[in-house]
Amino acid sequence: MNEIGVVVKTDKTRATVKVDKKDECSKCGMCLFPKNASSIEFSSSNQIGAEVGDTVMIDMKESGKLLGAILAFLVPLLLIGLAVAVTKIFFDSEIWILVFSLIFIVLWYTILAVIDKKLKNSLNFSPTVVRIIRKGEQNESGD
Repeated sequence: MNEIGVVVKTDKTRATVKVDKKDECSKCGMCLFPKNASSIEFSSSNQIGAEVGDTVMIDMKESGKLLGAILAFLVPLLLIGLAVAVTKIFFDSEIWILVFSLIFIVLWYTILAVIDKKLKNSLNFSPTVVRIIRKGEQNESGD
């Protein structure tokens, strides 16, 4: 996935990039945009030295999106299945299925928050600034 945005902040090897929501995104709902937001800011690797005000192209590797989907959606489904199996073996009660499912899901998303913090700085799992399309006005000299 490639997106174009404007660098709003830099910090050593990271850049905060603001990406505007496209018209075709309004019906999809598969991206990071909150429902009524017209843009979103996120942290990207900035190995090419983009500066505040630059218009840049960012890339998100497919492996990061796939892993994110697996961790956020598939693993919780598997945990619910495990909760059902364990509960049927030991308790055979629907209320315990719900209790164990909720416990497993809360534990998983707590663990996932820690995993997310560690992966956020990994080049394979975070967006990367790949090209400066246009230098920002404040970076140009002589005007």
